[in-house]
Amino acid sequence: MDLYEANSFLRVIFTIITILLTVGPTVADFNKTHATHPKWIGHARFHVVWQVLGFYPVALINLVILWYYIPDFYYPYQIYLWLIWFFGFVFSFFLTVFFMPLFNGTLSDPGGRVPFKYTFGRKLKILPFNKDKHLPFKINNEIKVVYVDENLHNLILPTIIVVLTLIFFLQV
Repeated sequence: MDLYEANSFLRVIFTIITILLTVGPTVADFNKTHATHPKWIGHARFHVVWQVLGFYPVALINLVILWYYIPDFYYPYQIYLWLIWFFGFVFSFFLTVFFMPLFNGTLSDPGGRVPFKYTFGRKLKILPFNKDKHLPFKINNEIKVVYVDENLHNLILPTIIVVLTLIFFLQV
């Protein structure tokens, strides 16, 4: 079995993540909280639509990178290219958050998406579509409440899946 065939499961997982990270922003941003938000200026709407539509050609390139077999090419390089895209995607979120003070950015607007609420120190309650998450461990021996941007929340699970998939399924 060659490396291409040996990494089939990994490619399936990475394909699902590619599709979710492309379709997810489309669903999240083409509605009244973003692209048709009545208080957003037209230029901001233009940029959010452009950004979301720009994910599709990148997703197609990623799917080609994952699934196109190149004879006499060291296959893991294709996986490494996909990983550069994925971690670049995640890193760009944190970079944008870090530089928000430069452009007066916010993680949500009035009438926009509601942040997820994590309560540390309460009985475990994590439901997939519930905005309130309760985790059983305390921070500094105190109950803490942390509000997390939905985008960050939605990047946590794929990142965990990518890392675990690499650890358990990457065959080089």
